[in-house]
Amino acid sequence: MQGLKDSFVQAGKFRTHYAEVGSGEPVIVLHSADPGSSGTLEFRNNIGPLSQQFRVIAPDIIGFGQTDPPGGLLTHPAYVEHMLAFIDALGLQRYSLIGNSRGGLVAISVAAERPNQAQRLICAGNAGGGIPPEMQARALAPFANYTPSPENLRAVVGRSYFDFDTHVAGAIFDEYLTNSKRQYDEYAKLGGYPMDVPNLRPQLAELKVPVMFFFGKEDQVFHVDQALVGFQGTPNSRFVAFSNCGHHPQVEHANAFNKIAIQFLKGELDD
Repeated sequence: MQGLKDSFVQAGKFRTHYAEVGSGEPVIVLHSADPGSSGTLEFRNNIGPLSQQFRVIAPDIIGFGQTDPPGGLLTHPAYVEHMLAFIDALGLQRYSLIGNSRGGLVAISVAAERPNQAQRLICAGNAGGGIPPEMQARALAPFANYTPSPENLRAVVGRSYFDFDTHVAGAIFDEYLTNSKRQYDEYAKLGGYPMDVPNLRPQLAELKVPVMFFFGKEDQVFHVDQALVGFQGTPNSRFVAFSNCGHHPQVEHANAFNKIAIQFLKGELDD
């Protein structure tokens, strides 16, 4: 991508990889916890269009992409602490957030922790957690039990896409697989999978910033009904759902996502 700059910064204990491009108001995009995911990989269809209006910053969260591995079993607050340290390391004072799945959980917490900095929040394939324990166990099990291979990548990451073969082919597939090998080698050293699904709906209910939810009707990770519960409890929020779409609406319906996201981030959809 023209103008895309790859960099590293020390964010707390973790040497953190990020890419950025564009100018203007910063927009931080936070990726999912799919095996092999990264900031540039899962926002591959969005960074360019968004950068025409904003300064887009795409970090890799702990253990993903080129950011340092966890070094221990972590829970949600550790991922949030890391992202707050990343924001401070870049000296950001005002920004909006776009978070997909796990990235959405981190984005919600950052917006709640920094209400004077966060301007707007977009959640894609995420509505604040709060799912029953049995659903949480069922949702996380494929990721926790994943072992890197082409077949397993197709089976696990395939759950996140309505049309996997169209959107995860060739070099994209290879990048997911290569990243996941490095990622899961580190998880094996820990003896476990460092993820949980916290209930952030109370934080959503207290947010003062405008919030936009995007969801896929065919999402197999979290059902659209769960997203509607989160949306209904969030003030000053909007909800967009796509048919023929899985857990990554920013990928599978990129043109519509980008158009609506830009309008929302610029305040053009405000009442």
